[in-house]
This record gives sequence, C-alpha cells and structure tokens, in this order.
Amino acid sequence: MTSWTDGVRGDTRACRLLPVRDAGPTAPAGMVVSVAWRLDGAGRIIVGALPRGHPEGGPRGKRVLHGEGVWNAELLPSDREITAELDLVEPGPAAQPIRLVVHGPERDIVGYVDQPRLPPAGRARLTTGLRRDARQIRIRADGRVWWIRATNVFGVRVVREQGIAVYRTRGLHAVFSDEADHLDVSVVLLTLASVPSSAYAPILGF
Repeated sequence: MTSWTDGVRGDTRACRLLPVRDAGPTAPAGMVVSVAWRLDGAGRIIVGALPRGHPEGGPRGKRVLHGEGVWNAELLPSDREITAELDLVEPGPAAQPIRLVVHGPERDIVGYVDQPRLPPAGRARLTTGLRRDARQIRIRADGRVWWIRATNVFGVRVVREQGIAVYRTRGLHAVFSDEADHLDVSVVLLTLASVPSSAYAPILGF
C-alpha cells in the first residue's frame, strides 16, 4: 500500500455539525462526526460517535470509523458511556480493555485497546501514570500487537510487534509506512481519533 506513505493532509478539523448524509450512504444514521481526514490515495476518512441509547450504539454508545479507503471499525468502551459532548475514550489497564471491532471484507476482526503498564487505581496510578513507559497504548487484534507512543513534544509513533514502524508524525504531517496494510491503518486511525493524547503522552516530558 505505497499510497499511504503520502500521509495525511493537514485537514483534520472538528466538524461535529457535519450532516450524516455527507459521510456516505453506509454510515449509521444519527452519527455525530468528530474528526475528518482527507488521506492521499484513500479519500475521505471520518470518525464519529453513536451516543448512548442509539439503536446501533447500544446502551453505552460507541465510536465509529468510516471511510472510502479503510475498513470500517468500531470502538466499544467497557466502563463508560459515549455521548456527543464526551466522545473520547480513556483506555484503562489490561483488566479493563476497550473492545475494538474491524469489519474486514471477509470477516469481523475483534481486538482490544488498553494500557497494560498502568496500575488499575489508587495512588500508584497517579505516580506511575507520569512515567513514559506507562503511557503507552497497546492494541491487539488478529494476532498482531501495536504500541502507540508519544515522541518528542507533539509527535506520535505506532510500532507493530517485532519493531515494525507503521505510523509516525513529523510536525503536522502524518505518514504510514510501506508495511502498513488496511488493518494497520484502520486500528491506528480509529484509536488515535478516539483517545485523548494525554493517554499516551505523560504530563512531565516525553
């Protein structure tokens, strides 16, 4: 997928009032769009929320990735509701993972998002959470493992198991590597658009 290496245009702006009809015919009705990209070689990519109580969102709601050149994917939090006002999901420790579902062309791929080095609660979490190694998001799906890490001041780097770098940012420009495939792109875009940057960027330094 060489076309991904052209990266993401500087076109990631909030568009919460975007009518769902502009998101494409297969996007769920009633979805509230929060982020939209224009990817070179892939077309338009959007991420939105189905608020709690939505017929397709369930009692807690969910995040939805929809696009022309990626596989649709969903993020379902295990311990909190998604609303139009609070649509980011804070990943927790390994005991409380967020459920990820990627709708591939042949089958659904189920995965999980968590922060395994983050203590579950209490004072230890307050201090350990400031460590750089604790602030790493892990994604597991289809036998693969990805790690999301903060780099430099505002950068992001995603590495697949065995040290394969699939995504990185350079300033305001984001780049997928030649090794990235549809599954890489789908899980990375959905996760980055669904979690706050503070989840993988410690407050004190990088």
